Amino acid sequence: MALASLIPTGALAAPHATKLLPQDAQVHCSPGAPCLQPTANGVVPALEYADGKKLPLQDYVNGGPNGELFLYVSDNSSYTSDECNVTGPQNPCRAQSLFIGMRVPRPRDASGNLLNPAGSITLLLDANRDDTLNLVADADAPRGEDRRIHFRYSTGPGAVTGLSQSKGNPAGGWSALATPSEAWATTAAVTLPASDPAHVHIEFEIKLAPGLPSSGTSEPLMSTVRKLGLGIEHTPMTTSGATQKVGGGRLPNAPVAPDELLTATWETLEFKAPAPIPLSFTMWNVGQMPDATAWVPDGGSGEIDTVARQIFNKEVVCLSEVWMSHERGELIEKVNLLRIQANMMPMQHVAELNDDLLQPSIFSTGLVLLSSRQILEAGVHHFPFGMCTGADCAQAKGVLWARIATPAATAPVVILDHDTPKIAAGTDYAEFVDVFCTHVNAGENTSGEDTSMREQQFADIRTYVQQVRQGGPLTANLFPFEIKDAVPAGTWPSGLDRPAFLLGDLNTLGPKGTQTDVGFAHYTDMMGPGLFNISGPGQFEQANSQFSSMRDLARVATGADPQAAGTWLSPLCANTVESELGAKDRIDYVLVFPPQDTADFPAFALLNGSTASVNPQFDPLSASVDSEGNITQQCLSDHAMVEVTVKLARVKDVLKYNPMKKHRVEYAVKQVIDLETQSGCCADWYTPRVMMAANGVTRTNAFLEFIEDQTIYPNWSVHTGPDNFPFFPDLAVGFSGAVNMTSALWEDDYGADDHYDSIPESNALMEVDNKDAHFTFFANSGLLRRVKGELLTTDWLTGVELLGNFNDGYEHGITVETKGQDAVTDNIARVRHYINVKEVESP
Repeated sequence: MALASLIPTGALAAPHATKLLPQDAQVHCSPGAPCLQPTANGVVPALEYADGKKLPLQDYVNGGPNGELFLYVSDNSSYTSDECNVTGPQNPCRAQSLFIGMRVPRPRDASGNLLNPAGSITLLLDANRDDTLNLVADADAPRGEDRRIHFRYSTGPGAVTGLSQSKGNPAGGWSALATPSEAWATTAAVTLPASDPAHVHIEFEIKLAPGLPSSGTSEPLMSTVRKLGLGIEHTPMTTSGATQKVGGGRLPNAPVAPDELLTATWETLEFKAPAPIPLSFTMWNVGQMPDATAWVPDGGSGEIDTVARQIFNKEVVCLSEVWMSHERGELIEKVNLLRIQANMMPMQHVAELNDDLLQPSIFSTGLVLLSSRQILEAGVHHFPFGMCTGADCAQAKGVLWARIATPAATAPVVILDHDTPKIAAGTDYAEFVDVFCTHVNAGENTSGEDTSMREQQFADIRTYVQQVRQGGPLTANLFPFEIKDAVPAGTWPSGLDRPAFLLGDLNTLGPKGTQTDVGFAHYTDMMGPGLFNISGPGQFEQANSQFSSMRDLARVATGADPQAAGTWLSPLCANTVESELGAKDRIDYVLVFPPQDTADFPAFALLNGSTASVNPQFDPLSASVDSEGNITQQCLSDHAMVEVTVKLARVKDVLKYNPMKKHRVEYAVKQVIDLETQSGCCADWYTPRVMMAANGVTRTNAFLEFIEDQTIYPNWSVHTGPDNFPFFPDLAVGFSGAVNMTSALWEDDYGADDHYDSIPESNALMEVDNKDAHFTFFANSGLLRRVKGELLTTDWLTGVELLGNFNDGYEHGITVETKGQDAVTDNIARVRHYINVKEVESP
């Protein structure tokens, strides 16, 4: 694909864009659910703007604490009385208005006391944004339809405010309004709320009505335009007695401020639905019984090869009851062989593989989690010993976890490298969802020992999910939750700010379609407080009108009969079962854990419109003719396959790299895959060296305890910061040097240990330089590159692959996979590396 085709029209002139879905009463409001709108009263609760967008306000001048910016727009020409609600949540029913809310940190004196700030804010509005984006002559400067609004404020005793407005001058610059009617009606307010003493709150409401000669309506909200150029620059004034430097914030969120005379340097607000991020999930209990229990038949006629054919082209798949380790390995190989034949990239996986002859193969979860998208982190958790009943105690059920990159994580990002546009090769770690795959205790659904044990497992799952989503570390705490092997170790970025998904055979009868929960007491318990605790809407869901609050995504199946979502087919199954699904029990699920319930925006929300299907899978080789001449086929499994498609949307923009802040740098090895043999099982991995050099200091960590598996997620890491001994400082404000990073990958053998290759330029003759990946972060530009090596000092500066630029976002870091090619020893691995540059003041 040509590089130019990846760059939108006008992208180089105006690269900053924010999608902002306008509130439309006919779509979003109803008498039973009136819309929520901000009130421009100078108090900015985040959830007043829940139908809008949240962006960071960065201080690129002084390096002061970050603020927050909220944007929201309504496009109704009018509201009816039943769409308004002034009792709470409040809707002032302001039509065709842009609301801007800002929370800006207050300065402090030497004793840490808060001071009363003063400052000014300039708002720049480009009414005919299409002309600017299409490079129309003279549209690169303010024109007569454009406006500049200037707001001055002080706080505390004797506080004053002032508001003025000017219009673009076709000859260049800005001119006074000829008459007051030319103004865009604007309300502004500033307060120091007692509920948030550390910030000054500033709000604007601007009537979007430029009234151009060509139309009497608001052009930014016309169906043919639906765009507005917006620039914001907040400049604080010097506060007497202040010792803490506090700067302002701006839109676009970039080191260079918007230029009042260059409209292309302003943000483009696109009034349209947020860009959807689609994902699909498949849950299937495939009933592959252990070889050791040959007298127990498989749950259907399916074998590993037929199972592989049904799932190889899916996106994210959770399989249960693949009890034998060798069958899990065979399944993964067959799936990826089919994908290669179809010219598709291999799937990544989380599964328990072992070659220990003394370990019974049924001592595993029996789960396989496959993903056609990159798996950034992963782990395996077993339920505590004894948390089972009957035959289930011969198994070791539990949960698999995969942190999966969304399609947005690998979307092409064009970066200027020495003024040459290049596509970044790194994966954006901020674009992910957590997916969990489980299989819980079987047995009766009437109250008793089986249901009680199942509910203990549900509580255990929730605790594990919570610890994983909050970023670790995984720790044993109150019964029933315990971690025996704490894999993975360490910490990782939190995922509590977005939905997570649980796929599994939950062995609990649940309602279908429009059925009420009456008669499904154990389902209600499972979803409710004390167990999964996902039955009610959170604060953000109650405040917004755009996003879904669904929790049980396969309760309604697409098709003529939404009640036909039964998943338990019984061992005797033929293709006639398709017409009987409405009468079958539902025990297989795709559930949603919502973002953490706070009074703030999540990073991602679930869009309305998810779809689900429940379908038996048939064995094409089992066709037979019954007594009436009908051709029937056996089912591959005694469970139907459950498939769900969802769409996510980002509702909070990421914090970008600001060189005027102090930063912590982390480098980690997140994933290792053995490519040495066909079966790949099982290497004993360790590393003597995970190294970082910064500030003239070098830090090397070794992780010598072996981890056995074909694929591991070790989280071997090194980072700057005060918890290191000896001293290894964080990057100081204004740091302009480079940070160098590398690691080595080894496998323990009975003879000499093997040093594995992990880069495509590998050469068995040069152990360090030509086997290991090397990286350099250039702080003055924000660029991250994979580099040549370390044999010569200049090798750290010689780029071989551009991974990304932290000035473009990458709030939670950048990951990249490298793969060796050593033809001499065949000791080859695929390795996922992770690099993050994080503001120290950030949580």
